[in-house]
Amino acid sequence: MTCMSPAAPARRPPLLLALQVGATILMSLAIAQAGLAAGFLTGTRGARVVHGINAYLLITVTVGLLIVAILYQRSGGPRWPLLAVGIIAVVEVTQIILVRTGVTGGHIFLGVLFVVMATLLTSYLFRPGFIPASR
Repeated sequence: MTCMSPAAPARRPPLLLALQVGATILMSLAIAQAGLAAGFLTGTRGARVVHGINAYLLITVTVGLLIVAILYQRSGGPRWPLLAVGIIAVVEVTQIILVRTGVTGGHIFLGVLFVVMATLLTSYLFRPGFIPASR
C-alpha cells in the first residue's frame, strides 16, 4: 500500500510575491481613490484632501512596484509587468498634470482607466499560468 500525499504548493519567487503584494495594495488604493473622488464630487467634506493624500500614496507604491518589476525582469522574469507598471506610472503623472491644469473630465476618464489597469495588473500577476506550478 502506498501513501499518496498531496503535492506541496509551489514556492513563489520572493520578487513575484513582492509584485503580487504591491499590485494588490495599488489596486486597493486605486479603488479607494475612486470612492474618495465620488465623495468629494457629491459634497463630502474632507474627501478632497484625503483624495490628494491617497494620490501620493499611489505614486509611492507605483515607484516601489517599478523597482521590484525591474529586479524581477532582470532575474529572469517576464518583461510585461515592468511595461504595465511603467504605463501605470505615466497615467499617474498625467493625472497630476490634468488636475493641476483643471482638466477635470480628462482626470476622471484617466482615473477610471487607472483603476482598470491596476485591477488587470493584479489579476494577471495571480493567474495560474503565471505562478510557478508545483512539482
